[in-house]
Amino acid sequence: MDQIKWLLNIVKNLGFEYRADGFAVTYKNLGFLDDPKFDEAYRWSSTFKWNGQSSPWQDFDLRWRCHICIWAISQAMHLKGDFVDCGVDTGVLAGTVAKFFDFEKIDREYFLFDTYEGIPEVEGMSNSERKMRKTYNAKHYFNSLDFVKEKFKAYPNVRVVQGFLPDTLERIKGRKIAYLSVDLNNAPSEKAVIETLWPQLSDGAIVVIDDYAFAGHTDQYKIWNDFAVGQKRMIATLPTGQGVLIK
Repeated sequence: MDQIKWLLNIVKNLGFEYRADGFAVTYKNLGFLDDPKFDEAYRWSSTFKWNGQSSPWQDFDLRWRCHICIWAISQAMHLKGDFVDCGVDTGVLAGTVAKFFDFEKIDREYFLFDTYEGIPEVEGMSNSERKMRKTYNAKHYFNSLDFVKEKFKAYPNVRVVQGFLPDTLERIKGRKIAYLSVDLNNAPSEKAVIETLWPQLSDGAIVVIDDYAFAGHTDQYKIWNDFAVGQKRMIATLPTGQGVLIK
């Protein structure tokens, strides 16, 4: 009991440089949080409002996740191919990326795939995924297609594609891909997406898996690990809950 009290006292008095999104760190260099360009991009994307609507994620601190996406795309700039997000919602991450890189000036296309109506019912979903779908659709999602189109209207090379995945990936069939983000909140859809797009990824392309390491997403964690083993690869687990897989 004395040892537990001692540990709790340490935690209580320990100062954290960052505490958000389900984790906290101390004794780390967090220079990216002080970057004015990053701060401007994130604030614009997370607080964007249109027609009385705003992102339900604006009260969540997703800066570290956005930092990972920016890092991944900075590497992808050295590869051939376009950029693809599968699972966008209100585009907090994609908007931060577009603003940070002045994407309208870049000779690439950025494809944003989503139903823009929340998580669809998908054959093969587990009971836990169905339960999560019901909760998330009720609490977090709205019909965001027009919202996202307005948000990215200054970026003529950002393509907003609505529909069910993987069906809508026909839109980019045969294109090389330098960066892929996957955030579909269910294992069957994410499995179908990566199996469809993996052959199109350039060597060295980075795949950012948004929900990979979250405890409530065990089905996704398993299918991604199985896929990586099949490709003789390993996924890096990040404290943000994301996973990183490199082609």
